[in-house]
Amino acid sequence: MDIDKIYNLFFSPTDTTKFVLQFLSEQISPNYKNINLTSKNTKVDDLSLTEKDLVFLGVPSYAGRVPVTFKERFSKIKGNNALAIVVVTYGNRAQEDTLIELFDMAKEQGFRILAGSAVVTEHSIIHDFGKGRPDRKDKAELISFMQKVKNKLQEDILLVDEIPGNRPYKEVKLAPMAPDFVKENCVACGKCASECPTGAIDSKTYKCNSEKCISCLRCVKVCPINCRFVDNRVLENLRVHLTPLCSERKDNQFYL
Repeated sequence: MDIDKIYNLFFSPTDTTKFVLQFLSEQISPNYKNINLTSKNTKVDDLSLTEKDLVFLGVPSYAGRVPVTFKERFSKIKGNNALAIVVVTYGNRAQEDTLIELFDMAKEQGFRILAGSAVVTEHSIIHDFGKGRPDRKDKAELISFMQKVKNKLQEDILLVDEIPGNRPYKEVKLAPMAPDFVKENCVACGKCASECPTGAIDSKTYKCNSEKCISCLRCVKVCPINCRFVDNRVLENLRVHLTPLCSERKDNQFYL
């Protein structure tokens, strides 16, 4: 299969999924274009894909499902028979039905699926889980995976077997944790409000609307003076819940 252009199309509030997609695409070529659907301002109207394009589609797993914000934005994109590699990142717990849901979404939008992977990364909220991943061992596995992908490209082979998972997908149960901020430390730069994927942060008061918040922690990630935070009691309860689920090293999953 001849490749014309390479795209990384992703939802990545803490930039982890973005990093993984760029690492994967760079194994084929340093020439790629990022399309960041994390931002509510990203325009996709002028995106015109063809069957000679290769698109890395990436999302983090949110409670075992594709983030609803990505689903809404991705539904506006037509694959036009472009090749796709579907990629899910997860914080050393489980990706559950995220990858099969992304697989189904890509097919519905007109993509031809070449391969898929679920990659373990550092947990976006409790950083001790999966800390430092993808590490050296992970990166070696990702490089090996991409070598097999390149072989498939030369042999014109698509992903034949479906990715395992459940249909219907598991029910989404997200724990609410809208971040707060230290008012006296805030310098009113507006970065948290402008970069919030759902527009949940007021641009004048910088308070977070918990009904719009998807607990992605983008605001915590981009705050230049680290004044946004999740309540320590909420974090500790989450840590207690996740410890038996996330303590052991989980494996990356690859589907060719």
